[in-house]
Amino acid sequence: MMLIDFLRSLSVNQIETAFLIFLSSLIVFKIIAALIRFLFKKLAEKTKTEIDDIIIKRWNWPINFLIFIASLSLAVKEITFTESVAKTIDHIIITTITLTLGYMVYVLIDVTFIKIGKKITSKTETIIDDTLLNIAHTSLKATFFVIAVLYTLSTWGVEISPLLTSLGIAGIAVALAMQQTLSNVFAGISLIIDNSIRVGDIVRLETGEIGEIYEITLRSVRIRTFSNKMIIVPNNVMGNIKIQNLSLPDPTIRVNIRFSVQYGVDPEYVKRIVLEELNSMQIIDRTKEIRILFLKMDESSLNFIVMFWVDHISKRWPAHQEAITKIYRRLFKEGIEIPFPQRTVWFKDDSKVPNPFDDKFAATRDKIYPWFGHESEEKKVEEVDNFEKRTLKDFVRKIKEKSKDIAKKMKRKRK
Repeated sequence: MMLIDFLRSLSVNQIETAFLIFLSSLIVFKIIAALIRFLFKKLAEKTKTEIDDIIIKRWNWPINFLIFIASLSLAVKEITFTESVAKTIDHIIITTITLTLGYMVYVLIDVTFIKIGKKITSKTETIIDDTLLNIAHTSLKATFFVIAVLYTLSTWGVEISPLLTSLGIAGIAVALAMQQTLSNVFAGISLIIDNSIRVGDIVRLETGEIGEIYEITLRSVRIRTFSNKMIIVPNNVMGNIKIQNLSLPDPTIRVNIRFSVQYGVDPEYVKRIVLEELNSMQIIDRTKEIRILFLKMDESSLNFIVMFWVDHISKRWPAHQEAITKIYRRLFKEGIEIPFPQRTVWFKDDSKVPNPFDDKFAATRDKIYPWFGHESEEKKVEEVDNFEKRTLKDFVRKIKEKSKDIAKKMKRKRK
């Protein structure tokens, strides 16, 4: 204040006084800002993070702009304006200072958010968390922009309640229109937080497909099968189905091989020779026990199962092929047969095969019964009635023939 009073005494013109105050304030504020910036740089050099260095660098022009506005504000007060003009100038200065301070707060949050976020996302192999970080960063910018616009309008006396209502309605409309997309996005976030699947994991879906997690995006999970086909599953579906992750809790996996030998072979001898073959394999995980179990005395064989481990799922089939080949060769070398299914074969006598043109099928040969065969029952009743009629006719005929024979014999006796 003393400096301002001194400058006023040097000039009788308001414009000259305002200019001197502006120039002096600008120099003083610049010196103070340089001292503060120097102190902050010294403190920043002692820290391990580069966040404070980036913030100080990005705050350079806002601070210079604030110095200019503050100096201009002090200078303008020395000039007499009408009430409306003075009020407008005050609004402009207050709005400018507020927006500049808001930008500095945004820089502080933005730099901290980006640096911490990138440090977290660099520890994962998926790109979905990087995409989410970019979306959050963009949302942060949009939020600050909307707040700045609303505050500016409020400062100038504009009613912002209708705008807030409109923004709320627009947000609901957008959410309804993008319901499926948002569902996939939040499901993708849930998958990342749950950490149940990762890029490179081998999974089996509840539909039976097996493959490797190739990519996890905001919309879907891509699974590459062992036949080099790509299965694309939406995130909201992936989050609601049963998934077997063959890579968790660790990449080790057990290999099971079933085989059979003929009856008459000692089971313990079979175990011993198979174990010898497995011990010669380098691919097997030696930290876990090899198990050979005698499972069952089947109809024509003794059934066994071999169980051993490999340290990664990628070695499962190579280990399986090597083991089953060694077992087969050793059994063959030992003269132990591997039984195979046997069947009794008989030859059919065609002379005893029914023929649809046999006489016993004559009553139904040319008939089709659409009502599930019930008409055949009526046919049988009709056939019984016809049989009874034929029998009665035969009986009457035989009686007549007997009567004629008796009548002839009586005539012969009379003669």
